[in-house]
Amino acid sequence: MKNIDSGYILIIDDNKDICDLLTYLLEQEGYATKSGYDGNSAIKLLSEHEPDVLLLDSIIPEPNGMAVLAKAHELYPQLPVIIITGNAGILGAVCAIKAGAWDYIAKPFDNKRVLELVDRAIATGWRKHNSDNSRANRETKVRMANMMGNSNEIQSVAKDIVRVAHTGFSVIIQGETGTGKELIAKNIHLASKRASYPFIPVDCGAIAESLIENELFGHEKGSYTGADSIRMGKFEAAEGGTLFLDEIANMPLASQAKLLRVLQERVIYRLGGVKAIPVNVRILAASHESLLDAVVKGKFREDLYYRLNEYVIRIPALRERIDDILFLANRFIAATCAELGKEPMEFTIAAKAILLRYAWPGNVRELRAVIRRAALIADQQIDIDNLGLVFKEDVLPVLPIKKYYADYVQDFCYEGKSLKAMTQYNVNQMERIIIKEVLLKTNNNKAEAARLLDIDYKTLYNKLKKINQDEEL
Repeated sequence: MKNIDSGYILIIDDNKDICDLLTYLLEQEGYATKSGYDGNSAIKLLSEHEPDVLLLDSIIPEPNGMAVLAKAHELYPQLPVIIITGNAGILGAVCAIKAGAWDYIAKPFDNKRVLELVDRAIATGWRKHNSDNSRANRETKVRMANMMGNSNEIQSVAKDIVRVAHTGFSVIIQGETGTGKELIAKNIHLASKRASYPFIPVDCGAIAESLIENELFGHEKGSYTGADSIRMGKFEAAEGGTLFLDEIANMPLASQAKLLRVLQERVIYRLGGVKAIPVNVRILAASHESLLDAVVKGKFREDLYYRLNEYVIRIPALRERIDDILFLANRFIAATCAELGKEPMEFTIAAKAILLRYAWPGNVRELRAVIRRAALIADQQIDIDNLGLVFKEDVLPVLPIKKYYADYVQDFCYEGKSLKAMTQYNVNQMERIIIKEVLLKTNNNKAEAARLLDIDYKTLYNKLKKINQDEEL
């Protein structure tokens, strides 16, 4: 008999003779088996151990066969369930198939047919597939956290990736410039069944209108002056894998029409060619502007939009996920110091405050450039002056940074920063946060707080009065 973990068949039938017959038949072939005679025992046995295949009679004492089928798929969504039915119950078996059963056998059954179905069900490797998917999903979430941060917003994006990666859906990735759209596309590819095949990115905004079709579809020898050899396009280069069309809204309308035809017919024609070349490629598209807005403006074909719009992932701007700012800044500073051969550097508390306060219109790309420059010019630590950030308070939003100051106030004090120095680059909100956190650290000792903040007691008193008035509004 096989070990239960290598081939375990659960048999549920209210006829004990049928159960005994199937048990004998399957165990002779080396499978481990367990039997139950009603719905309650079926659910109990399912809960105790996941089978590789469930043989389920369609008519059993309550809960009935359909209820057990639903419970089985609730516990193990891809479990192959083979319905056992009498001749008079074929219609019910067909209904069960529609409800998710894998196949059915009719009584009286052919022993060879039973073994054939069980062997085929085992061969689907659903358990391994589930295990592989679970591992890929965990790897995706870890990879996303390591590369982009672990904010709730990025966790949500990671869930989107996990949800869509294993499908064949086309995906539109929306996000401002510099948010990491290509990184998201790569993660979808890596988590998909196409991961072992090429990932080919194409920046539609960086290719001249006259060259975009040549880039995508390639050309035949002699198709135009200078075409002295056959050239494969990106579609052929991505065969079996993923083609990522970045800034797709910049693609000319004529090229959009040809792309739509490729997506519908799954064949391409090289420039100057007449032979249809089949392609098996998944399309991921990205744009910094809303493609629906581009449709309204007449810049993007409506039919192509709906063909691509099977799933949408929206990447939040960096200013909308400030939990990731310091994580990314530390990652960039460590990498840049290693690249420059410098000792690892840290940010001063004031520099951290500025990083959190700045609105990052260029998103992660801008943050990386700022940190790399700061690492180059700084000596031992990164301070405000090394960052070179220019604030425009009239246009930049106030970021919700309160949660960070509880961790930093004590360090502020030890750095010897006055209240003025701590807030010179920030708004009154930061001043209020710091005052309240310092009072918390000093157990509401106002004299000690005033000393630490390098202001006189009367000034602190007036500021507290103003804070209390504002909070009452």
